Amino acid sequence: MVKQKKSLAVKDDNALAEQKVLDYLRKQNRPYSATDISNNLHGAVTKAIAQKVLTSLVDKEEVVCKPYGKQLVYVISQEQFESPSPDELNNMDVEIEDLKKEANDYKERNKQLQSVLSGLTNSLTNEQVEEKLKTLAEKNNRNEERLQELKSGTKSVSVEDKNHIEALYAKNRKLWRQRKRMFDEIFAQIADATEKKTRELMDDLGIETDPEELKEDPFTN
Repeated sequence: MVKQKKSLAVKDDNALAEQKVLDYLRKQNRPYSATDISNNLHGAVTKAIAQKVLTSLVDKEEVVCKPYGKQLVYVISQEQFESPSPDELNNMDVEIEDLKKEANDYKERNKQLQSVLSGLTNSLTNEQVEEKLKTLAEKNNRNEERLQELKSGTKSVSVEDKNHIEALYAKNRKLWRQRKRMFDEIFAQIADATEKKTRELMDDLGIETDPEELKEDPFTN
């Protein structure tokens, strides 16, 4: 009696394993070896059992066996699948073209991001740009204070000193604008890569920008 129960249990296990293998091959619809099937089912069916049920499925003509190099591979019999209608084939063609376009879009997007990454790698870091802008802003503020002193007549200066200060101010102002533009361009690329607006990303990172640059030359006032 015990032997009969054990025999029935083995048959049930084999039937369950056979169904698992059949369902897997039907779902994947591509060739696999017995080892691959066992591994892909994460050990739910051992290699030995997989080989056994595959042989059974081949005998039932539900699975086709083909030699591939030194091993045998198994694929679900294609006769059980209905041939697609002309409309279904057209839909498949459209879907394939859409997927090709999507793949090309992703490739182009990846190329753009690689370019941005390369530019960021070869440029100043965000921290370096911020520190540079801060230093230039401080210099600019000192020059503005000095300029106001000169314009108010608090201190008299020579024409040579005045020209030197004007040249220094123009130089610092130009450098500040260049650095600010560089930061804006780099940060805009980062924001675009993260699909966020520049202002939104700055708020998330706690970045504060410098005051707007002077629109008019203060020396002309």
